[in-house]
Amino acid sequence: MLSMKIIYGITKSNFGGAQRYVFDLAREAKECGHDVAVMCGGNGALVEKLKAEDIRVITIPHMHRDISLVDELRSLYFIFRTLYEEKPDVFHTNSSKMGGIGNLAARFAGVRKIIFTGHAWEFNAPRPWYAKFAIKFFTWITILLSHKTICVSEKTMRDVSGFPFIKHKLVVVHNGIEKFEILPREQARAELGIDGDELVVGTLAELHPVKGLDILLEAWEMFSKRHNAKLVIFGEGEARDELGELAELLKIEDSVEFKGYTENARKYLSAFDIFVLPSRSEAMPYTILEAGLAGLPIVATNVGGIPEIIEAGISGVLIDPEETDTLFSTLILLTENKDLRKRLGEKLKENIERNFSVEKMAEETSNLY
Repeated sequence: MLSMKIIYGITKSNFGGAQRYVFDLAREAKECGHDVAVMCGGNGALVEKLKAEDIRVITIPHMHRDISLVDELRSLYFIFRTLYEEKPDVFHTNSSKMGGIGNLAARFAGVRKIIFTGHAWEFNAPRPWYAKFAIKFFTWITILLSHKTICVSEKTMRDVSGFPFIKHKLVVVHNGIEKFEILPREQARAELGIDGDELVVGTLAELHPVKGLDILLEAWEMFSKRHNAKLVIFGEGEARDELGELAELLKIEDSVEFKGYTENARKYLSAFDIFVLPSRSEAMPYTILEAGLAGLPIVATNVGGIPEIIEAGISGVLIDPEETDTLFSTLILLTENKDLRKRLGEKLKENIERNFSVEKMAEETSNLY
């Protein structure tokens, strides 16, 4: 393939799932010999990781997640001016704000190929109907402004395929993951202060209502009465205080550990016996891919693209959202059946290694450029 100039755009520079996606694609594109840059707001972990890979970063001075008409206009002008001067062959946007503002700026600048990745649709989160309607409208406009829109799961594509005039723009490319460092089980448990034989259930998630961690805590209140075990939660977010208060209210604070934001938390997955993600809404969560690649048995909700990774009863357990009792009984089942945990974990790891690699994701994405 001929060398291209590619600019990736994303709103924030923290290191969540969308940022990891941008980092992986930018690194793979650079290794293929393309001229690559990433445009983003802030100076977070994504910027540090990109600079470590010698990938150029273009910082947008007024780009942030909160809505401000003046700042949005400033960002629009900055992106337009940058694209007009840089003249990239491809501008690949990610996240809803960068998608909307960036795609519009790219149209004004005459960019040849505008790609947008919909990592998760905000209208799927619990919101009033009028907010959902407004978000759907702006999502539609964002897709219209793209030449191609990548949906990270079949479910993500179905969610928008009924919008007018855009079906031909949609294509599914699943997220991919590469092998990563996982500490030996004994070392991971020692660093986390966990007794060697203690059963550990864990998760890696943003502490946000959409992740359903309140359901996990309510199920844990019942579970902890039956088994001596530890629940370990890695992550930070707006619901941190609320979840801590709920744990105290349920009197389970002694068996629940909130680890907060932890750099490279996935290396501690070997400390877990069971991984749980009880989300109310998802697209294609990296944490499921990470836990699966670590060989863990997973209990997750039957939402978004999760059923495209996990085959219920074969490579994991799928439950409906909000089902506290079902989550509780599933934890009991897996706790008391070590062979089942082993079988589910092995099957899922095989599937992820075969079908969800970074190389596969990068190749299918590059074909759209």
